[in-house]
Amino acid sequence: MSPLLEQFLSEARDFLQGIGEKLMQLEKVPADVDLMSELFRYVHTLKGNSGLFDFPEMTRVLHAGEDLMDAVRSGHVAYSQELADRLLDAMDFVGMLCDAIEAEGSIGAAHAADSARLAESLRQLMATVAGAGAASPAAPPDAPAPAVTGEPRQTTNLPWHSIPEALRREAFCRASAGPLYWLTYRPAEECFFNGDDPFFQARQTPDVLWGGIVARAPWPKLAEMDAYRCVLDFHLLTSATRPELDEYYRYMLEEIRIEPVSPLALMPPGERNGAPADEGRTAAEVDANATEVGSDNASPVHGTESGTDLSPAESAALTAIVAIQRQILSLPTEAAWQLGRIKASSSALAGCLRAAGRSTVIPALTAATMMALDEGSAGPLRDWLDGEFDAVAGVASTSPNNLPVALASLPETRVTDDPKTTIREGEGEVKFGRRAEDAIAGAKSLKVDQAKIDRLMNLIGESIVAKNALPYLAERAESVFGVRELAREIKAQYAVINRIAEEMQDAIMQVRMLPVSFVFQRFPRLVRDLSRKLGKDVNLVLEGEETEADKNIIESLGDPLVHIVRNSLDHGFELPEVRRAAGKPATGTLTIRATQESDRAVIEIRDDGKGIDPVVIKRKAYEKGLIDEATLERISDRDVVNLVFAAGFSTVEAVSDLSGRGVGMDVVRTAVEKVNGTIALDSEKGKGTRIRLSLPLSMAVSNVMIIESDGQVFGMPMDCVVETVRVPRANLRTIKKSLATVLRGRIVPLKPINTLLGLNAPPIANDQDELAVLVVRLGDESVGLLVDNFHETVDIILKPLTGVLAGLTAYSGSALMGDGTVLMVLNVKELI
Repeated sequence: MSPLLEQFLSEARDFLQGIGEKLMQLEKVPADVDLMSELFRYVHTLKGNSGLFDFPEMTRVLHAGEDLMDAVRSGHVAYSQELADRLLDAMDFVGMLCDAIEAEGSIGAAHAADSARLAESLRQLMATVAGAGAASPAAPPDAPAPAVTGEPRQTTNLPWHSIPEALRREAFCRASAGPLYWLTYRPAEECFFNGDDPFFQARQTPDVLWGGIVARAPWPKLAEMDAYRCVLDFHLLTSATRPELDEYYRYMLEEIRIEPVSPLALMPPGERNGAPADEGRTAAEVDANATEVGSDNASPVHGTESGTDLSPAESAALTAIVAIQRQILSLPTEAAWQLGRIKASSSALAGCLRAAGRSTVIPALTAATMMALDEGSAGPLRDWLDGEFDAVAGVASTSPNNLPVALASLPETRVTDDPKTTIREGEGEVKFGRRAEDAIAGAKSLKVDQAKIDRLMNLIGESIVAKNALPYLAERAESVFGVRELAREIKAQYAVINRIAEEMQDAIMQVRMLPVSFVFQRFPRLVRDLSRKLGKDVNLVLEGEETEADKNIIESLGDPLVHIVRNSLDHGFELPEVRRAAGKPATGTLTIRATQESDRAVIEIRDDGKGIDPVVIKRKAYEKGLIDEATLERISDRDVVNLVFAAGFSTVEAVSDLSGRGVGMDVVRTAVEKVNGTIALDSEKGKGTRIRLSLPLSMAVSNVMIIESDGQVFGMPMDCVVETVRVPRANLRTIKKSLATVLRGRIVPLKPINTLLGLNAPPIANDQDELAVLVVRLGDESVGLLVDNFHETVDIILKPLTGVLAGLTAYSGSALMGDGTVLMVLNVKELI
């Protein structure tokens, strides 16, 4: 699930709770205009947010609710308890959809019928209370409502004169194998203005067997006809499944009606005395059917063989089925239809026996069926029927004309795909399994003011300072007071408190973490617009969007990354014809990748453009006075490339709204270094450019190494520490009046930290005449700092220097230690 969808669900639950509260308040003060406006705003905002996703069922209900609330707010509809009930029911439905989205990630078309019914019930309030003028504009007043009945209708008024005979018989055979549906599609008259094409929509309906178009009213004169109003209805006979039809028409469910079609409904009224069951079937299929008619292995139509008593409704249904089979078997003998009638009746009677728990009688039915087939007459089967079902009262007196009355006496059941929403007529409206006393799913996210999180961070910082005081206390207990046992217990408790403090720190840090996708999501639109403006074809690839870092770090990345992307599009990528001439694809690729390495977040921006030409950079830098002639001759290509970070540097001749002002990469470096990050640039002419940003995961708590020099202690950020090593004085070398040594085959320059800080004291060696060297990272280079000694590493809350001390650039800040002393933390970049 995407972060955007998670945020929508979180906000949707808040809106639903707010809507419910406002509705309850309005019942007490229905004339409160401010309360009504706030309720409308909630529904309107929730509807707008749902439109960002493919949730038409949710949007349909919310749109109807918004229209209703707008009518109430404008005074066209009076607020009532019935209105509140329907709105609450609609919001329960939206809440159920939110649960489905959270569980499955999407909404299927299974809820389409309930969505259309709820939307229609809300719009009926406008039509009923406000009159015909307030009818829904989304569909004509007499638009068909979606069918929700689960039983096939035998009285559908099908246009027999329009359906070819061969197609009708083929449809009958298909209906015997699976359900068919009669679909009425009544587009809105203004559908053309919505971009709809009803003719195309109807023709693309899945598995259409037959289709027809009917005008809703007599055609007017040509001069009076409005060509931009759709006044046509589409009638379709399809063999597609109901889920397929619901999915295809899910965006216009208010404009269709779907009715199941039974096989008998496919015959004209004068021919419903039997069905051409063998029409269109092969001989093998007919023989196979004959074998299955009396078989015990034939699948039962209803029920089980438990022999339990039937309910009155089930008994009435079986009575009606047996009655119609007796009427079919009593019809005059017709050679073309007789065998099919016998087989169909035998199969229906076998199903009735299974439903009644009388499977033991099926062998007798099979024998009577075979005898009737051999004689070519329905007499043996009819005689068996009269004898076996003679005890069923009222069967003999039921005629075909009375059969619809018997079927109509059965309770009608409305079927939906959700078992919680199945109801019977007379039991009231469906409530989607929710009641007022039902427990509502708790929110999985909690909105907290950032100030509260910052206060937690300050508290954890103070706890770290207090925790760091315990080792000093243990040392004093042993050295000053001579209580070694107490010192040992203090150290043991320090280990426990240190573990808890670190877990608390990590937990609070996780609260502040945000994925880099919050920054990355702005780039697709930026790249699309700028590339089109520049006439370039660029494909953006985003990777590692789930990488997380501290909220402050993520927010500080916004502007630097925008500058880098803009420079890449403007300076890096060539025009399509230039790329093709160079043997490259016409479309360039810009990749932004985020990864986590140890305790740092690394963001890499790579393009396959023309790269940076060192010759051009040298010339521009010399023209702008950034380097002199001596530097121009000896500077390396790697150092030349890094000149793009110089303030005021630009290679563009003319100033545009994208570049040329010399503001960009220097801003990037400043912003990155401000959050204790580093930036590295690599480029190869003709191949492309890669920029690598390395940022700390958090700025709240800093880990520093304590070093000692000239009797004073300082803090060195661990982010820039490479290693600590002791070098024999004999291994020191002087190169151009500067100290250096060789570490692992690499020359490392050495600088005494006392000299850098203005302290007039030489570095102190140990008993083996070895000097302590702290190797730190400065960009891509390593530098060794000569110190007197190394101490432990500690977690501190770094506070920036203020007032007069803010001008001391050699220090990045200060921290309070556990023993009450102040630790000055060095700024390596400014120091060296």
